Amino acid sequence: MTEKEQQKEQTSMPANIGQPHGKTPDGKVFGVPNTREMVSSLLNFHEPKNWFEKICLLIMAFEIGLLFFLPLWASRTLLMVLFAFWRIAYNVGLGYLLKRQSEHRWLVRQARKYKLFDQKANPKLYAWLEDQLSMKMGKDYDFKTAPLEYNTWMLYRQLVDIILMNDFTAYMCLAISWFNVSPQSSFVFGDAFRWFVGLFLIGFNIWVKIDAQRVVKDFAWYWGDFFFLIEQSLTFDGVFEMAPHPMYSVGYFGYYGVSLICASYTVLFVSIAAHILQFLFLIVVETPHIEKTYNPPIVQKKRSSGGDASGEGTEDKTSNVSAHSTTSPHKIHRDLMVFKNFDLCRSTDLVSFIVTLYGFITPMVVSGNRGVAIAVFQALFWCSFHSYGLGVALHLQSTNKLLTRHFIKWGGGVQETFESWKSIYNLSLCMTYVSFFVACCKIYSLPGDWSYGTTILRHTLGAAFISLHIWTSVSIYEVLGDFGWFYGDFFLDDHSGTLVYSGIYRFLNNPEKIMGHAAFWGMSLIANHRIIYALAIFSQLSSILFLSYVEAPHMRVVYGNQIRKEAGLTKTLKSAAVSIPKKIPDKLQQEVSKLISEKAELKAATNTTKTMERLLKDVAERLERNVEGTVGTVGEMIESARPHLQELLEETRALLANSRPRFIPTSIPNEVDTQESSQYTITLQNTKETTSQNTTPCFYLGHILSVHWTAPEHHGPRDWIGIYKVESHQSTLVTNVSSNGLWHWTNAVHTSTIDINNTSSSNSHSVHENENGEDLLFPPDIDSKTQGILVYKGSHLPWKLGTYEFRYHHDGKYNVMATSTPFEVIAPTPGNVHTTESVEQALLSVVQNALGNDSDRMPELPTDTFVGITETEARRIVYAIGKMYTVEFAWEVVLFDGTVSRLSKRIQHALETLSPFTDVSQKRLSLSHGGVSTDRKSLMDSSLTKEMLVAGSPPSLE
Repeated sequence: MTEKEQQKEQTSMPANIGQPHGKTPDGKVFGVPNTREMVSSLLNFHEPKNWFEKICLLIMAFEIGLLFFLPLWASRTLLMVLFAFWRIAYNVGLGYLLKRQSEHRWLVRQARKYKLFDQKANPKLYAWLEDQLSMKMGKDYDFKTAPLEYNTWMLYRQLVDIILMNDFTAYMCLAISWFNVSPQSSFVFGDAFRWFVGLFLIGFNIWVKIDAQRVVKDFAWYWGDFFFLIEQSLTFDGVFEMAPHPMYSVGYFGYYGVSLICASYTVLFVSIAAHILQFLFLIVVETPHIEKTYNPPIVQKKRSSGGDASGEGTEDKTSNVSAHSTTSPHKIHRDLMVFKNFDLCRSTDLVSFIVTLYGFITPMVVSGNRGVAIAVFQALFWCSFHSYGLGVALHLQSTNKLLTRHFIKWGGGVQETFESWKSIYNLSLCMTYVSFFVACCKIYSLPGDWSYGTTILRHTLGAAFISLHIWTSVSIYEVLGDFGWFYGDFFLDDHSGTLVYSGIYRFLNNPEKIMGHAAFWGMSLIANHRIIYALAIFSQLSSILFLSYVEAPHMRVVYGNQIRKEAGLTKTLKSAAVSIPKKIPDKLQQEVSKLISEKAELKAATNTTKTMERLLKDVAERLERNVEGTVGTVGEMIESARPHLQELLEETRALLANSRPRFIPTSIPNEVDTQESSQYTITLQNTKETTSQNTTPCFYLGHILSVHWTAPEHHGPRDWIGIYKVESHQSTLVTNVSSNGLWHWTNAVHTSTIDINNTSSSNSHSVHENENGEDLLFPPDIDSKTQGILVYKGSHLPWKLGTYEFRYHHDGKYNVMATSTPFEVIAPTPGNVHTTESVEQALLSVVQNALGNDSDRMPELPTDTFVGITETEARRIVYAIGKMYTVEFAWEVVLFDGTVSRLSKRIQHALETLSPFTDVSQKRLSLSHGGVSTDRKSLMDSSLTKEMLVAGSPPSLE
């Protein structure tokens, strides 16, 4: 095939001038057709409607009918159920489909599997889909030449439109059904303020959605990047500079505007639940896809350190620690942040815990006004100390490095200064929050009547503010890290001089100034006492003074004119204030001016709320009268039909009772009975017995396993073999526990290893995927084998000691056809702890096995740096070390050391440190000779090694 033919093969639906280009995962480039706006097209009855739009309109009409033609209690119940259904269909249903599409291209694979867009296989379905999908598209859309991914996305859009429109309709009908025409609980400034804020939030919501749609277009609005990518640069300005994920965060403020107008706590709590589900959709589905698509992890390449196997001359500061040095290897910095990384054996953590516990308990055990006074004084003291005391200390540190000078005076350094500061700052931060919380608890009393006044609203807003504060703090920490959280640039000079506004700082210059005290206001609303409100105001003002007179001057000194003047939120609001009035028609502006200028009309406008409420009340009474008549008629119809319904129900019960065996499947399929189980075998290949007394094959932890299998000629195309613990099964015929990913297909072939285009069209193959999203083919698309060898390594191996077995399963099910000989997984043989090279070689084998013996990632020399090692793999390594040397490490140690050489020296140092106390002179003599006396007996297995360690002799394994 020539180069031009290859280019033509990879291109379909050529783009017009100015038309964006799309690119499918397999490299096909096509012109992305323009799409029409859905809402205006759906509600414009002069335009033709496809079947998907007709179904959507029919369901919407049904929901509106429930509102007007059913009794109030019935409509409220049914609409609540309907809204819950559509919301779950949105966040769970669509979320599940998008999750699978993102990870395994599942929707596209299903379209290919069932040949939805194959004209030869399904001519009628093909013609119907072509007519339905082309009806709302322009001339630049060609159904026949469009890629499979694009047509699948177009079909998916129809489902999205049905769910989203009915989700909105059900919510609005539900809100109207709960509209409170005479609210008993008055808001702060009465009904006028409630309506004003509600309408403002709804208008703001509409503006956010419109501006977001302007930026992302239909492509991102309908999650197009889950199907294909578009080759054009997107400028995320406007509302995307105002708040993170605006379509999911501030884009749902309209819910709360509707709740205010309806004056219904039911609508409010339903809105909060729906908003929480939307955030879960964002966290579980969309954010991982965005990170995978637009911020893929950097593929690290293995590189050798360039030293010899011993690591001489190649180690950094940790390499200076010899096997028997009394100097400890460098530790992992696990700073206590609030109570994260809390370690009871660390003195600073223990002191912080005791002081915090003392500050919490003391006011609680003192009753009466005395306890309240102690709690309030304690909160005031810690707030003052945190803002003013530490503020003065940081200011002096910024101007003349007072704290660093103090520690240098006594022989310390800047690192010791910073470590001490972090402990003091964290204790002060914890006590500030704990003392304020204790003060609120001492003053707070449970409401006697939750429906009185704004009690429920205060508690709801309080919980919302506390949640906002937690999210803000987490977002700040994600951007700043430990260094920025503890004001590291006041102490250390070896930081980046570049100021980058990312994360929450993209939208706000000082998020802690605006939202950093939301929890204090939330607790104040819940406590609802003037003393707590005064404490919250004092804390907020103190924080503003700290930011203005301590942090801001230091930032200007360190970062200079890199500090921006306007944050994204400020810039967006200013831009909207200028652009929105220009979009308002002149005629409407004149009418608004006329209303404002005439006092009589202004007074009439203030009474609009009561007038609307009277009208709605009249309408509700009329509906009640009409519904009463309807209910009577429907009741008579039901009574007359009751005998027939009971007769039909009895016949249905009898039919189900007689047909029960047909619906309940047997535990073993019929096709399994026809197979000869004796023709299925599993044989272990690389077995090794540890001793002559032990007849059970044994394998070292992480050692590659190979099994040879045989099966009859007509065995299942999807047979598979898994590894299980022997004692985990209750039956030898059926497997009832998960293999946790320790399995392989017997007959699957990766599509990357064969050329399916040379045999037939790719649509004629049943292409499937494995757990890693790789394409697989099964018989009859490939030749069926009756025997073969499967290799298990890395993540497909059991990484716990124990006795296991292989199980051969039939055709993708859990019916056991054959079982292997049980085998035991044992700990690897440890190296001689007195010889660095011996420990390194033993540990190198463990690390290579943990990384699946991947040549692109595993180290070949002890000095090679670990590449792309994950937490799971690090946990495997420390588990093996624990079984080999009886030394327990945290998995973070593996990532911190980074090489086998450093990790080996850490093991040697740990064994030397943990060895039993002996005569000092004997120990020094042993260390001076670089080892122990030669009369110590060498050990041959790991169990004896452990006994010798307990007895007081270091192991010496050969």
